[in-house]
Amino acid sequence: MNRKSIYWGCLFAIVLTSLIFILGLDRKTYTEYPVTVYQVYLNGNTIGVIEDEQDLYNLIDKEQKNLKNEYNVKKIYAPIGLETTKLVTYEGKVDTVSDVYDKIKDVEPFTVKGYEITITHSEDNIEKLNVLNKEDFDAAVESTIKAFVDDETYEKYLKNEQEEIVTTGTKVADISLRENITIKEKYISTEDDIYTDASRLSRYMLFGTEETQGTHIVSAGQTIKDIADQYELNVKEFLIVNPDIISENALLFTGQEVNVGLVNPIISVVVENNLVEDKVIPYGQEVKYDDKLIVGTTYTEQQGKDGLSRVEYYTETINGVMTQVVPVKTEEVTPVINEIVVKGGLSSNYIGETGKWAWPTIRPYVITSEFGWRTDPVDGTRSFHRGIDISGTGYGSNIFAAQSGTITRLGYAWDMGNYIYIKHSDDVETIYMHLSDFAPEMAVGKIVYKGDVIGYMGSSGKSTGTHLDFRVVVNGQYVDPYLLTYDK
Repeated sequence: MNRKSIYWGCLFAIVLTSLIFILGLDRKTYTEYPVTVYQVYLNGNTIGVIEDEQDLYNLIDKEQKNLKNEYNVKKIYAPIGLETTKLVTYEGKVDTVSDVYDKIKDVEPFTVKGYEITITHSEDNIEKLNVLNKEDFDAAVESTIKAFVDDETYEKYLKNEQEEIVTTGTKVADISLRENITIKEKYISTEDDIYTDASRLSRYMLFGTEETQGTHIVSAGQTIKDIADQYELNVKEFLIVNPDIISENALLFTGQEVNVGLVNPIISVVVENNLVEDKVIPYGQEVKYDDKLIVGTTYTEQQGKDGLSRVEYYTETINGVMTQVVPVKTEEVTPVINEIVVKGGLSSNYIGETGKWAWPTIRPYVITSEFGWRTDPVDGTRSFHRGIDISGTGYGSNIFAAQSGTITRLGYAWDMGNYIYIKHSDDVETIYMHLSDFAPEMAVGKIVYKGDVIGYMGSSGKSTGTHLDFRVVVNGQYVDPYLLTYDK
């Protein structure tokens, strides 16, 4: 065969190979030597074979410029359902990466690299969040903590720079989250909700929603309590969403705009404190009867004088709600001197005499929950608290009848725990809940007198921490127990 024949033969082979390549739908066929290729699957279905899987990933990243701008990231990744399998073969047709990309781009969303945050409240209550940057989640957690702990106290706690309590004051013992939180790096679908900045995530973590929180324009004469009641908030909740207002007694000005959103955090910030404070112990009144005096005659034999006690407590709050107050030590600073009043006549003439009301617990005490709206620290439900929670007197401490009357109900319920109802008149009734036990001889129908021990403080029923839930009913309506006038 001459050179001319060889030349034309080679030229024919080149042209034929080119035609096969062009007419063969951009595919190459291998028949002589083993080659490495990659089988591409999308959600378990084969969508092509390519020479280099990295070329496909690079093309995805190159073409998805809009997603890079939207999420402010440097790289976009393949869909979650995309997989490749390495094959070594002698025969096979290979697709271009462009063909495979076209089969993907309009079928499945692409992904970005981020973090999945799993917040476990309980076995049947697990919440998951997607965040682009772990630092945004850390900042959102810190922002939530600072809603319940002032900035200066929190910084000193972190740096271990808190001052020791010399006489009175408070010191943070621990700050923690009640939930179990895990953080896992993963590829996140761009169709999923992804938090891309700390401010949006902080808002959700504090309010439990991304809906715009309400504002209110103050009218002439309105107080913080007026506005809080109007929007079914308690005063503490109002102050949390208005951090610039430092006290519930602060004066508002006409036209001032205040926040009235409901705080409903998705995490539970637990703050443990050591607290030492001086508590005024109001003096009591002792009545003596003198049958030599005319009935109705009264004079003061001894003036009363308040005492002062220094009390050390361990306290726990969850998202600003005080859940435990445990007395550690009590030291008398100034003794109480009770007032002694002498009345004319025999004591039997005054059975059932009521006058002012007795405080239902020993002193000193701490009010952990006021009358009004609150979020239950046990299950997170929102409700109107129809009484006041009194704590700080210790488990098993005495509970007293606030006024003379007849026990109408006594027993146990899953929510109230051990409870007692006392009827004082046709229109007034008091209720005592969460008792650890009843005093001896307490029973339905028994007459008790103001100041009698009727039970002991506990935490029975639906309760967080030792306390007494004390309620007052007037004409069938719950009223704030503070409306009563108590003995000093």
